[in-house]
Amino acid sequence: MSTPIALTLTLSPDNPSNTTIFDPDNKALYTVHTTHDKETVTHVKNAEDEELASLEWHDVLPDKVTVGHKAPTSLRDWLHTSLVPFYLMDDASFKDDSGRKYKWRGNSPGHSLELFAEDDGYKEPIARSIRSLRTRNGGLQRPTQLLLTERAVQIRNVVVISFLFLEKGRRVNEKTSQNMADVMAAPPLSAVTGYDYNVRDGGVGH
Repeated sequence: MSTPIALTLTLSPDNPSNTTIFDPDNKALYTVHTTHDKETVTHVKNAEDEELASLEWHDVLPDKVTVGHKAPTSLRDWLHTSLVPFYLMDDASFKDDSGRKYKWRGNSPGHSLELFAEDDGYKEPIARSIRSLRTRNGGLQRPTQLLLTERAVQIRNVVVISFLFLEKGRRVNEKTSQNMADVMAAPPLSAVTGYDYNVRDGGVGH
C-alpha cells in the first residue's frame, strides 16, 4: 500500500459485532453493539450516538442491512457478492452516495480485507485491515486495525460500516472452516465430552 495512510482505526475489543472504534488519539469515533431480542441486530453509531447502520442477522436467508434512512435491503444486494460457496466469495462491491464504485477483496477465511476504488481501475487499495495478533497463551498482542488513505477518509462512514459487516461474516466463515478441519482431524467432540459443540456469539468473538 504505497499511498500514505491518513487515518488508522483500532477495534477494541476485537469483535466487529461488539466493539468501540478509536482514532490514533484514542477518541471513540464509532460504537458497535449487538442486541439479541426477537432478532439479532448489530447497530453502528457515530460519536454523536447517531445510528448510521444496522445489520439483522439471519441463519438461512441473507442478513438484512439498513444504512441511514434508506429502506432495509439484503446485505448481498448492498455488498454485491458471488453466489458461489463462501470459500470462493472473495470480492464484495458497492457504490457510495455519489455513484462511485468500490470493491472489497479478501472476503474469505484466512485473508484480510482490502478496499479498492474504480477510480484507478481497482489497482491500489485505499483501505485495508490488519488482523489481530495473539500470543501463545491467547492474550491480545495486536488489535484489529483499519488503515485508511485520504481517499477512503472521504467516505469513512461507509468504509467502516461495510468493513464491519463483511468482517463479521468472514470471521463466521473462518471459524466454520476451522471447525470443519478440526472435525476431520479429530474424533467428534461429543464422543469425548458427551456434549455437542456450537459456535458462540456468531463466531466473531475470541
